[in-house]
Amino acid sequence: MPTLGDVTEGHSKRISQLAQLRDRRLREATETRDRHLHVLPAAAKLYEKFDKQLTETRNQQLATDAKAEGARTEMLQQVSDRLAIALADAQRARRDADVAAFEQRRKTEEDAEREFILALAAAPARPSFDAQKIRAQKMEKAKIDFDAALAASQKQFAQSRDAALAVETFASRNAEQTFKTATKVNALASRAALASAEQALVKGLSELPEAAVEFQRWTAETEQILADYKRSENEEFERFHQEVQALRGSHLPS
Repeated sequence: MPTLGDVTEGHSKRISQLAQLRDRRLREATETRDRHLHVLPAAAKLYEKFDKQLTETRNQQLATDAKAEGARTEMLQQVSDRLAIALADAQRARRDADVAAFEQRRKTEEDAEREFILALAAAPARPSFDAQKIRAQKMEKAKIDFDAALAASQKQFAQSRDAALAVETFASRNAEQTFKTATKVNALASRAALASAEQALVKGLSELPEAAVEFQRWTAETEQILADYKRSENEEFERFHQEVQALRGSHLPS
């Protein structure tokens, strides 16, 4: 039993196929029109102007896309450079903190050892248990402080690293989105320019007496293609509606 998702997916695919068929037929009809009319001397200048507009539009789109690509590459390089600097700074800060922790432990242990020796020298005849206990306590505290300092250093490094990576991820996504938006806007502008050029060509051809017969044939064929698409689309939507209704009916309690 198909699900609603299956029915919807099938409907979407069929609608897409119908649109592709429509576009292919329209393109073939236009190519046939141009092939027949392009040989007319009166239409030569119209097609020359149209071809020039197509070339200019495509060159402009390529140039604009290349500019957007260059901007994206530069932004991503800057992001990569900033990440490398941030990670290097985090690594340097951890290394400095670790060195400071080692130095502090060394100093504390040396002080404890010196105090122990002085205590023994001050009372050589007395038992050294108290002095040894004090030294052991200070040595243990030095180790605990050292371990805590290393843990704090590692934690700070991890936080700095994660923050730098998060910034890099956000900036990279922003660069990609900016690029996609720029190319999308550029594509829309190019399509609008091409449509305008096509409209000007069609208008010019429609005014040529020599092109009247072919132009009328093309117009009729185009209208038939669009009518066929509309009919097929309506039939597809009716089929989709029936499939959904049948699916809902199959889930009703018996």
